Amino acid sequence: MSVNSLFDIGSTSLRAVGEKIDATSQNIANAESEGYRRRRVSLSSRSVAATGLYASNGAQDVTSSGVGVEQFERVRDGMLVSARNDAQSGESDAREEGRVLGVLEGALATDTDAGLSASLQGLADGFSNLANNPESQGVRESVLGRARQLTDTFGRLDQRLGELTTNTENALASNVEKANGLLDKVASLNEQIESARAGGSPDYAAEDQRDQTVKELSKLLPVDPQENRSDGYTLTVDGMTVVQGDDATALSLENENDPSKAPTVEFGDTGVAFEPGDESGGEIGAQTRLLNDTLPGVQGKLDALADEVLQKVNGEHTAGYDQNGGTGENFFVDKSGTTGNTAGNIELNVDGPEDIAAVAGDGSGNPLPGDTGPAQNIADVASDLTTGATDLAAGVGTQVQEAAAKEEAQAAVGERVQAQIEDVSGVSVDQQLSSLIEQQQQFAASAQVLTTAREVSSTLLSIAR
Repeated sequence: MSVNSLFDIGSTSLRAVGEKIDATSQNIANAESEGYRRRRVSLSSRSVAATGLYASNGAQDVTSSGVGVEQFERVRDGMLVSARNDAQSGESDAREEGRVLGVLEGALATDTDAGLSASLQGLADGFSNLANNPESQGVRESVLGRARQLTDTFGRLDQRLGELTTNTENALASNVEKANGLLDKVASLNEQIESARAGGSPDYAAEDQRDQTVKELSKLLPVDPQENRSDGYTLTVDGMTVVQGDDATALSLENENDPSKAPTVEFGDTGVAFEPGDESGGEIGAQTRLLNDTLPGVQGKLDALADEVLQKVNGEHTAGYDQNGGTGENFFVDKSGTTGNTAGNIELNVDGPEDIAAVAGDGSGNPLPGDTGPAQNIADVASDLTTGATDLAAGVGTQVQEAAAKEEAQAAVGERVQAQIEDVSGVSVDQQLSSLIEQQQQFAASAQVLTTAREVSSTLLSIAR
């Protein structure tokens, strides 16, 4: 081995170890930086020509081994990152669904006097009292008061559902806008990363930022990233490409201002709508499902119950006689005047307590004051309908519990996968400090090789003189 080889080996070793020290220092400095992925330097042997002042055995072409940087890489496990993003989409989906339905569950609460089942039972109790006291004006006034409470409860729930729908529509529009901004950012980072890579200087900070952007995007949509060395990340949602290279497809919100149709999210101008499944759709998926299925379903059940109350109570009331001696009129009416009674339009139709038809007739058009069958029948009908109100509230409550269970399960999966990501890609300061001490010793050893080479060179030159 020539003296020149010693110089070459020592200098390449210093440079290589210096690269490792730089990477370790960067890791330590960014240990708390969100989204940072650990850098790693891999070394490999390098051949150094053995020419110079002296070569053993008279050989002139002997080669010796130096060292160089084989690879400077950003440590990342794509499968783990995708699994974490999937779990995050599911968690966000369940959390958003639970949040909205939790508000609705509170409005439908069965354990309060203002609840729908309590209001129906109140009407049943009022007519039951009237059946026992058909001439009491106080009892009749109480019946009217309880009837108004029931119509007010239907109206309040209808209004609350409308507010939830409007708020969810606004949140969906905001999230679509936010998602489009993130999609554009990923496309821009793709261009930046590929430009840097083509120039021979990979931009790992931009790659960290891109991963962090996709992570944030996964809270809104179930994105599936596929890395392609030629044009960066390709992102798909439900099989539709939303980012490819530096090109992003903007999401569009359709039917936003059409009250007769539920809003839908479409992929650009393709006409293809995003159709989330029962879970893992992100916040946008949950909001789309709420607006297209869940909230309209609850509204339909509420309207059906209001219609059933109106039809059944009216059916019994019109068969009875009031205190004026006339047959009963409709007790409730839909103030909209349209067919198909809705919770927001049901209201009391009788004018005063004397207009309540509480007694039966003799079949010849004459009332029978002692037969309060109509009042009791209405009491029985209202009492039976409380089951429908309870079932409606219980159904929403079950959905809230299911959403909470899904959120908890997805959060647990996400935490477990995130821990694996940190094991693979995260920075352990203790481990990095230990590596830094080892690298400092390697650097000192390489410097000693150069010192030895210099001393050998000086000795040979002195002999030659």
